[in-house]
Amino acid sequence: MRKLGYSVSALFAVIAAGFALAACGGGSSSSTGDTAIPKEALGNAATTIGECSADPKSGGTLVYSRRAQAQDLNPLVVSGGNGDIFVVNQIFDQLVTSNPDGGFELTPAIAESWDISDDGKTYTFHIRKGIKFSNGQPVTAEDVKFSLDRFADPKLNLILAVAAVGYEKSVVVDPQTVRVELSEPVAAFLYNISIYPASIVPKDLVLEQGDAFWDAPVGTGPFMVKKFTRGSSLTFAKNPHYWEEGKPYLDTVKFNFAEEDNSRMLDLKSGKAQMVDGVPYSQIPSVLDDDQLQLQVVEVPQFLGLWLNHQRPQMADEKVRQAMQYALNRDEIDTAIYRGVGSTPNSVLPRLKFDAPAGEVEPYPYDVEKAQTTIAESKYPDGFDITLKYPAGFEDYKQLGLYLQQAWEQIGITVKLQELDQAAVADAFYAGDYDMTFPYAQFTSDVTVPDEYANLLNDPGSGTDGFFSWWHDEPIWKKVKEFTTTIDEDTRAEQWPVIQQEMLDTSPVINVLNLPFVNAHREGVCGSKVDALGSDQLQDTWLTSAE
Repeated sequence: MRKLGYSVSALFAVIAAGFALAACGGGSSSSTGDTAIPKEALGNAATTIGECSADPKSGGTLVYSRRAQAQDLNPLVVSGGNGDIFVVNQIFDQLVTSNPDGGFELTPAIAESWDISDDGKTYTFHIRKGIKFSNGQPVTAEDVKFSLDRFADPKLNLILAVAAVGYEKSVVVDPQTVRVELSEPVAAFLYNISIYPASIVPKDLVLEQGDAFWDAPVGTGPFMVKKFTRGSSLTFAKNPHYWEEGKPYLDTVKFNFAEEDNSRMLDLKSGKAQMVDGVPYSQIPSVLDDDQLQLQVVEVPQFLGLWLNHQRPQMADEKVRQAMQYALNRDEIDTAIYRGVGSTPNSVLPRLKFDAPAGEVEPYPYDVEKAQTTIAESKYPDGFDITLKYPAGFEDYKQLGLYLQQAWEQIGITVKLQELDQAAVADAFYAGDYDMTFPYAQFTSDVTVPDEYANLLNDPGSGTDGFFSWWHDEPIWKKVKEFTTTIDEDTRAEQWPVIQQEMLDTSPVINVLNLPFVNAHREGVCGSKVDALGSDQLQDTWLTSAE
């Protein structure tokens, strides 16, 4: 068994000291170090203080410095992960949508109402009266059918065809009504069509313009594309035909892409940007101490999902994976790197509806002796060498990589760290060109129910090979299949914890920590809301300085 060059605790002292310097620009501060931020100091709602308590004002430009850049505006491609998704969500709507105020429930969007047959296999959607695309043309049932058929086509829906599970066909009943027929009950169907691949697009323009349509697409969302400079920025103009009366309030929104943490924070503190996402955890104290800034912490299904490539024999060994779990001191990781805003997971997936509490499904405890005993029972008792890829530009990933490297050295695993830009990490992930990886700078669920990831990881016919992990467990898959086709909510609440436990036991992937979104904005930005999936609800945002 290889030995540590220095202890994991000593490593955390190094990390904490580095954070103290990063947060202060050098020197030290009593507000930094390896202590957690008190929960009561963290806000989680839209700003309502001062002038924000008045009625919203229309007008103005919001500059938003974003962690992940957009690469594609086609909701069926989203090669840039959240960088694409959170842009697409400003341009397009779906039939139903995540509640803009948070929570697990869905709300009407393009469809003002819907009916569900008793057998759960037929959904009839009634299109909102008078709703238009941003170019002024009305949304019709033909547009809806065309869009849903695209959503269900695995040749077009390159990333999330699994979300169209059970979709058989759509039928135009009349210009305002569409009937969707499923081959089997799909418990999460409404959730599945509430996300970006099911965005409603104008049939005639997509067919007429082809790929050129996606350069400046037309949708029903609150904003439309004004200018897109890949790798730099994207500017939105308000959609004059948006269906929510009086919204959006802003005339223009500019996303500046700044993957490097300090660059975003400098933009915010200098006033070059009025909002930022992905506040570095080490800089939370400095935001809290600045009267001109407002911190926003929002619970979303985000996790530090460490993907393991089961094409590598070491990663295919269950005992190795379990040993890796036991070797992680998640409390120290949370305190030293994430300032206490995270939480220890009891699932390999992010926190989702139907999850059992820790008292029923217990997290892996930190137990180095157990980790060493477990790996000794594997096919690799003397350890092995392996590479971890992670996105560049984020100090927390740098520090986390160092921690994992040292933690797993205790059980004989030598980890080589490889930092790549986000696009390269994602490309390697999709190609299976990795041993271990954090595939996205922000790794979130697209829906608040477990069905998406349960299908992605387990369904052998999903087309993504266990969501690019190349893992499959047939007994677990049978339970997932039953869960995802059960309509009764009470029954699903009993089924999921069993699956949650079995997946945690075998750990095909590792959830290092559950994390909230940590964003910030300057004084004078009001109505800053993020839904339960982490998407900004910019139709509700306004500026006190607007004229």
